Amino acid sequence: MFLAPMAEISHSAFRRLVADFGSCDWYFTEMLSAAAVTSTSRYSTWYCDFGPFPEKTIVQLAGNNPDIFGSAAVLLLKHPIAGIDINMGCSVFNINKRGWGIELMKDSDLAARIVEKVRSGIQGRTLSVKLRIGEKEDPRALIDFCGKMVNAGADFITLNPRTSKTNRDRPGDWEYVRLLRNELSVPIVGNGEINDFPGFQSRAKKAGTGPVMIGRGAVRKPWLFHLLKLESGNRQSPPPGEDLVPTGTTVDIRETIERYMQYLRKYQPADFQVSRARRFFYYFCDNFKFGTHLKTAVQTMSDLREIQAAALSYLDRNPAEAFIPMK
Repeated sequence: MFLAPMAEISHSAFRRLVADFGSCDWYFTEMLSAAAVTSTSRYSTWYCDFGPFPEKTIVQLAGNNPDIFGSAAVLLLKHPIAGIDINMGCSVFNINKRGWGIELMKDSDLAARIVEKVRSGIQGRTLSVKLRIGEKEDPRALIDFCGKMVNAGADFITLNPRTSKTNRDRPGDWEYVRLLRNELSVPIVGNGEINDFPGFQSRAKKAGTGPVMIGRGAVRKPWLFHLLKLESGNRQSPPPGEDLVPTGTTVDIRETIERYMQYLRKYQPADFQVSRARRFFYYFCDNFKFGTHLKTAVQTMSDLREIQAAALSYLDRNPAEAFIPMK
């Protein structure tokens, strides 16, 4: 099970929170610009923090220049990370207007050159591609594109089974995950709408057994990976270090919030902390019965202490929600 790359979320602080609950097998970073990696930035030391488990962390890169991708990969592989992922699925306008993300699926030759360039510089590490179905639903075109990526050197492919036009609140078609698993020789990771164990089972029924990637569901419930393995009967020993996984069936929400804010202060630059907190609580507030008001209020706050105080104050007013059943 993979933690998905999510802008302003899948940073070192959040990965540490997920790791405290255990059971996540692999971690993706948030998307990094390949060009930014090759340039000097005052944020370089922050986005090159691949903790808590660099050896289980895959760095996602975006761009459209094979040579820059190659140079970025070489620099990143000086760190003990698991590998590199190439973003070919982002459909955000500001990314696509640069020719990045899903725009690469329109030019399979360019996409293959990028994979080949990165592959040549990261022997011994994993190389993957994350993509969508494409501009429209065309099974043959998707198979052909993915086949070229495998031939160019991709070790596995992650598919978010939506087109570039599909609203992300609409469910993806996991039959496409099954299609690729049947057609290709490499592992296919399915991504999208896994928020609980029934959702996990439903997608496994559609796509067959295989690896999965979880994004927003894991922000709402950082313990989701642990829950899924617990429900599946795959009980694991606690992760290294301090363990937040409860011995019973409830999660201490106050402790979780305090821990996350502590990690933000320690592992994110000061001028990123508020925006990262807002993004986290945008999803985490879904755990609360009256979370919509808190979610809205947090988005207007500009001080980290104010955000934390608002979240803890909500629990003071609603003590029954301070411990959430894991199941």
